[in-house]
Amino acid sequence: MERIKTGINGLDNLVNGGFPRSHSILLCGAPGTGKTILALQFLYKGARDFKENGLYVSIEENPLKLKSYAKEFGWKDIDQLEKDKKLTFLRVPPSERRFDIVQQVRERVQEQNVKRIVVDSLSAIYLAFEDITQFVYSFVNMIEELNVTSIFITDSPPGSTLLTKDGVSEFVCDGVIHLQLNDVSKTVNRTLSVKKMRGTSMSPGANLLKFTDSGLEVEEYKAFY
Repeated sequence: MERIKTGINGLDNLVNGGFPRSHSILLCGAPGTGKTILALQFLYKGARDFKENGLYVSIEENPLKLKSYAKEFGWKDIDQLEKDKKLTFLRVPPSERRFDIVQQVRERVQEQNVKRIVVDSLSAIYLAFEDITQFVYSFVNMIEELNVTSIFITDSPPGSTLLTKDGVSEFVCDGVIHLQLNDVSKTVNRTLSVKKMRGTSMSPGANLLKFTDSGLEVEEYKAFY
């Protein structure tokens, strides 16, 4: 099975060398766990280091804010990547949370040879639909048909052991990565756990997720909490 490098140091070691190409990955966690930065790093490093054009579909975050976050980690060439159409930000207003989002995405994929997609966030889109289960299945499957490697960001219910609010997307997507905040002895640690990854071996358990000056890194050793 062909794999792609994630661009997050330490993460590839947990999934047998990288994400399987064209797989859909669910990135879930409570607010503040690092979901947006991890997904943005996946696209940025893909465009800069691995020659894979990326598309960030933003429902909640303003693209200007996303780019400002990137520059805090020293990714100052993100504007040039966007100018060269190696990295694209598609802002979808809340009033347009409909299936025609897929058509907009499809056009960008075809025009700019996109290989990596981030949807931020799945939970923000499905709020506009009465039948959440049907929407999640249909939306994820339609994105998968574009033959890209995709990350779907979604929120986990605060104070709950559940991975997602919809209870469906973790079964639909090929892989599930869970980010958590752990408050131990007046110290806050972030952890990353690979919960599922179809078609590949993986290393389960919680691993330390670190914010560095150049981006996120995953420690190989298990975090104790």
